[in-house]
Amino acid sequence: MAEAVLLERKPPLAWIWLNRPEKLNAINDDMLLRLLHALAGIELDAEIGAAVLSGRGRAFSAGGDIQAMEAMEPDSFAKTISLYMQLALAMRALSKPVIAAVHGYAFAGGFELALLCDIRIAAEGAKFSLPDAALGLSPTSGMTYLLPRIVGLGRALHLTLSGETVDAHEAERIGLVSKVVAANELLNTAEAYALRIAGHPRVGVTNTKAEYYGALDGDFEAAVTREFAGELQCFSSEEVKERFREFLKRK
Repeated sequence: MAEAVLLERKPPLAWIWLNRPEKLNAINDDMLLRLLHALAGIELDAEIGAAVLSGRGRAFSAGGDIQAMEAMEPDSFAKTISLYMQLALAMRALSKPVIAAVHGYAFAGGFELALLCDIRIAAEGAKFSLPDAALGLSPTSGMTYLLPRIVGLGRALHLTLSGETVDAHEAERIGLVSKVVAANELLNTAEAYALRIAGHPRVGVTNTKAEYYGALDGDFEAAVTREFAGELQCFSSEEVKERFREFLKRK
């Protein structure tokens, strides 16, 4: 049986592939556990500066494996939802940016997984939907925190309660994704952005991600304090000093 998640190291990048194409990359416990394992490996890998997450086959992910969930008892369902929550926390804590390269469907859990990434690029024809309410479920994976901050409270409630499907261009218009490209350009575009990020001094990238997310959790004064500490750490890095010297040589 093929592994549900494939991790490819291509320093300075890592590629994370959802690998249940015959199920439109429906998310089950095995996939969640393997995603957690992949993130842990990327965090510890000094050669990796950024990652791209995408899906094999026709979809990014059509969401949770409903067939598996329907057969669950409450205890096993709680275990699955706990894994989703662990993944949300791991994605947020990861010091290296993750770009979601989204094609086909990003529904339900797949929608949530895309939103846990730091940057989202969509292929023409990609579709996004959060149909939890239609199934009698509520959002998970930190969506009640993330989605209103990305698209605004009104749109977050609309998307969640209506279960409406939006296409890639509407997703870009409302800020759900930052760029839409032709389907045959999706992976190359995601790779180009990931390489650009991985080519920056790591200390700056790490602090930028931490400062932006940290600012969401606190007030303005706390954000300024965090930025001050982060900038001092960046400035003391030898890699940053070398970038300064390279910049001055070009003038």
